[in-house]
Amino acid sequence: MSSRETARAGIAPNDKSDVVAGPSSVLRKAATIVFTRYATVLLLVLFAIVFSATSPQFLTAANWQNLLVVQAVVSCSAFAAILPLVVGEFDLSLGNMIGFLTMLGAFLSGQGYEAPTVIPVMLLGGVLVGLLNGFLTVYFQISSFIATLGIGILLSGVTMGLSGGQVLFDGIPQMILSVGQGHFLGLGVTVWLTAIIAVILLYVLEQTPFGRKLYAVGGSERVAFLAGIRTGLLKIAAFALAGLLIGIGAIFALGQNGAANAGFGPELLLPAYAAAFLGVTTYRPGYYNIPGAVIAILLMAVGFNGLNLLGAPFWVQPIFNGTVLVVAVICARAESRRTK
Repeated sequence: MSSRETARAGIAPNDKSDVVAGPSSVLRKAATIVFTRYATVLLLVLFAIVFSATSPQFLTAANWQNLLVVQAVVSCSAFAAILPLVVGEFDLSLGNMIGFLTMLGAFLSGQGYEAPTVIPVMLLGGVLVGLLNGFLTVYFQISSFIATLGIGILLSGVTMGLSGGQVLFDGIPQMILSVGQGHFLGLGVTVWLTAIIAVILLYVLEQTPFGRKLYAVGGSERVAFLAGIRTGLLKIAAFALAGLLIGIGAIFALGQNGAANAGFGPELLLPAYAAAFLGVTTYRPGYYNIPGAVIAILLMAVGFNGLNLLGAPFWVQPIFNGTVLVVAVICARAESRRTK
């Protein structure tokens, strides 16, 4: 900066304060980025340190294997929630859908059908329910809140009808049980499969034209439509893919539990959306993304697992999940305003 420019800016030519302020401003900027983009990661590390110091069981291999296996189903639900959110819609049928598909798989197994039939039917069932949600939202112009809520209630009734008021456990195919309860390299098979699904979704959403179009629709449907993007078709595709992911989660759940209960499923909806919203503050602030959701899932899992090991009563889990959901929504809205 010349002496004339410094004088015009009101700075003495020999004043070195701007040089001194440079590194400090860089540090402040770096700290701001770390705390805004990776606050959940820091909180996860803090939880791990605190619970490691207070519970000797926390860092054991058995505890972490169980923790990660349980989160496989939650992760599929969270990934399914993200896809409609990316295009600006909600799917409130996810919890009842996974319960219905799990019961459908157990029902077919009880009728003597094997894995080559049961698995495709569960996956296809999820896709069909997703397509129905998409058609109701796009072509009938029904709010996704109302349409998916109605479908969820419908599915809960079908689930109870299939169960006959009982827990179904007869004839679960060995292949499904092996997927749900098997281990590979010290971790559950479902954990590895979930990691593969996460990588695939990350690539599709961020590295393919399809994924970029999904984000474009969610950013501004009208602008995307004027740009030649078939917004309605993409929304239907997002719902259908969400149904497919729920089908995968249902296979995991049936294999892990070895049975299907009519009450299973709805409790997964809040953790799924909490992870999706909390993930907005991480990795790509202001956007629904897969890495952020994975970190949020681990944060919630570690938090509740640590509290459980410390002897917290059973009713702490819904309080913990509800609190995380509220905080996640507040953080997501704040991050969205910041990016705008």
